[in-house]
Amino acid sequence: AVQLGDPITKEPTLHACIEVAEKKLITGMKDLGGGGLSCVIGEMALDAGCGADVDLDKVPLKEAGLAPWEIWVSESQERMMVTCKPENVDRILEIFDMWDVPATVVAKTTDIPHTRIFWKGELIFDMDLEFLTGGPVYDRPYTLPKVSEKSRESFPKLPSNNEVLTTLLSDLNVASKEWAIRQYDHEVRAGTVIKPMVGKMNMTGPGDATVLMPVLGRWKGLAAAVGCNPWFCEEDPYKGGMACIDETCRNIVAVGARPHAFTDCLNFGNPEIPERLGVFREAVRGLGEICKKLGLPIPSGNVSLYNEAPGGHHILPTPMILGTGLIDDVRKAVSADFKESGNRIYIVGSTKDEMGGSLLFRKYGGKEGDVPGVDIDNLKDLMDRMLSAMDKGLVRSCHDCSDGGMAVAVAEMCISGDIGATLDLKGMGALEDARKLYSESNTRWIAEVKPENAKAFESALGGKAVCIGETGGDKLNVASAGISLSVKEMRKAWNDPIWNIMGGSQ
Repeated sequence: AVQLGDPITKEPTLHACIEVAEKKLITGMKDLGGGGLSCVIGEMALDAGCGADVDLDKVPLKEAGLAPWEIWVSESQERMMVTCKPENVDRILEIFDMWDVPATVVAKTTDIPHTRIFWKGELIFDMDLEFLTGGPVYDRPYTLPKVSEKSRESFPKLPSNNEVLTTLLSDLNVASKEWAIRQYDHEVRAGTVIKPMVGKMNMTGPGDATVLMPVLGRWKGLAAAVGCNPWFCEEDPYKGGMACIDETCRNIVAVGARPHAFTDCLNFGNPEIPERLGVFREAVRGLGEICKKLGLPIPSGNVSLYNEAPGGHHILPTPMILGTGLIDDVRKAVSADFKESGNRIYIVGSTKDEMGGSLLFRKYGGKEGDVPGVDIDNLKDLMDRMLSAMDKGLVRSCHDCSDGGMAVAVAEMCISGDIGATLDLKGMGALEDARKLYSESNTRWIAEVKPENAKAFESALGGKAVCIGETGGDKLNVASAGISLSVKEMRKAWNDPIWNIMGGSQ
């Protein structure tokens, strides 16, 4: 049977574990994940340089009649293993009992470097701990992937930009996820300051990150966001890995929070195939390099390999990043919806000729091209500058540029704010309009700024922000690119696809 999560049990379990840790009653703690007891006991004992005797018949069971081997390898959820000195056992059991969480002494450490299992007093398992838990060190061959390059780029023939933009907004990776979001209560405890959907009621658009106020009455907040781009990783896994971190940082900064700590979920193909292992290696190298330079810890995560069918069909290399950020005052948090007409629209960061892996190329048959890279020093600098400008109240709204480039980002801000915009792309340099609109260069945001704050904002960004237009009206107009779309048209293109698949548009 598949493990069934139980959030009602999980919540008090977390509180009880935190309490025994804060009171310094335990010497170690580890969750029961893959392999259940068979892994966690050996791992903790090996780390401590000792062995363990396990009384397996004392393990609390969800159902009677389980065989010893089933108990040993079960991966039931909401379980933690803690270790402590004998004199602290009773106090720990009292705390768990107070939280109504079952806690049982099931093992003790020994001087013998073995894992021994007893069942009703009978020794049924005895194995050297290093052999059981230490495991071999893999030395598998890998082949570094051939990456996408500008020299081999084939730019697709495009229809009108009106059609292109509505097509990109309708892509399932861009289109509204409201159907899924509404399946869950994202306002538990009434502490959600910025929700997954932002903007006017019944006209909401996508947010960048959720902002929570964990302690009601205190203004310090927690932001949570994700970053994922398997298409970049397919074209250039090293750049793709870095881009996932950059996107997560952008999303967190877009609401006014500073990135604090990340976790990952790494989903890849069969590592026994050298080409797949090479992709995995490069993606992880990119993730590690950018996180080290940014000082961002990834203390946890998981890896899912062998996502491959017979015949070699495999998933795209997909590192999914979840990031958390801190904001000192949630009252200064910024959302992605345009707020009012007559405000300046800025693009922050550099737009480059980087079309590799872009949504435009995927939809219209483009090939190769440079995959967007990350200038880590520039990312650090722009995050600091953006957060400083937000703290000073200079930014009315902010949205990161990701799938579909700045054209999709501005369209989404129009949709959520129910306000149009007029753009002039001349200040963005010499690139042709299609590349300016749909390039997915990293480390970029769209910011809405009041006219009276424009000079202060430009000064705060140190010349790294370019005014590209103004909010107002009921259409998105980009004269040089031939774009003229009503907010209503864009909202329908963005809103309907997933609702229609799941049973009817809103």
